Amino acid sequence: MRLGARRHPGTGAREWLVALFAVPVCACAAAPAALAQDNPALRNAVALAAEGLGDSARRIVATELAKAKPGDPAYIEALYWRGRLATSGDSAERDLRRVAIEYSTSRWADQALLQLAQLAMAAGNGAGALQLAERLRSDYPTSLLRARAALWAGRAAFDLGDPATACAMLDSASAEAAGDVEFQNQVAYYHGRCAALPPPAPADTTHPAQPPAADTSHAAPGAPAAKPSAPDTARPPAPRPASQFDVQVEATHTNRAAQAVLARVTRAGERARVVRGADGFYRVRAGPYATERAATAAAAKLKKALGGHPFVVPAS
Repeated sequence: MRLGARRHPGTGAREWLVALFAVPVCACAAAPAALAQDNPALRNAVALAAEGLGDSARRIVATELAKAKPGDPAYIEALYWRGRLATSGDSAERDLRRVAIEYSTSRWADQALLQLAQLAMAAGNGAGALQLAERLRSDYPTSLLRARAALWAGRAAFDLGDPATACAMLDSASAEAAGDVEFQNQVAYYHGRCAALPPPAPADTTHPAQPPAADTSHAAPGAPAAKPSAPDTARPPAPRPASQFDVQVEATHTNRAAQAVLARVTRAGERARVVRGADGFYRVRAGPYATERAATAAAAKLKKALGGHPFVVPAS
């Protein structure tokens, strides 16, 4: 299928089934511990599903789910695999959302978010896929699936016509999984589109135009030349309040990734800038705000719009 092409509605179910089993194959090399099954019965179920015996696999998962107590790790694991092996997108989404929302602190939550992002992409919902992938990256900063989430976020951003975000996400995917050659090849395939993008426009550093000199060509003979007007110094710049606050939205390794976040903050209606720290990180900060209360309200607004964990800091 051509990159960025709209998916035919009739192919959605088939595509999400393919997507569901794409992750165990391609992610195991990078994160074997994260994808291992704790329950031997579930290991057997996954193996059966991989052999095409889906009905048998689902029966095993249903039995294990019925035996487990809701909320226990065994229950969450079985619920996750019931979603992974479901025969319809609606059933899969329902179970995976439960894992991601009700059991967000479980070891399966980040994997559920990645699967939901893939389901959204298979359904042609690029905005939903981007949001889910970014939520995985922001809410689970130590997840072994961050790089793969960045790849899916990049694909979704391309579908949404946002190449700046797409290329920033693909840069992150490449940097965070540098040792996985197969995955790097996948990233490179999509990153090829970034080479055709024009470079960002340089900042305008020209000096403001000087006022034109007084025209003395029509002055009367002997008349004193007009003196150039002095610059207006009657109004000094307003002093900056002693105490202001920013909202730190995200810290990234690259300026390109920071610029992509900056664009999203701006689209959310907040002023923002990128601040590079001595540690080399690029921090996206919204503000400044005159009061801590205003900054706190802005942080809540940005969390709702963008996800992640925006927090209030003293203005720099």
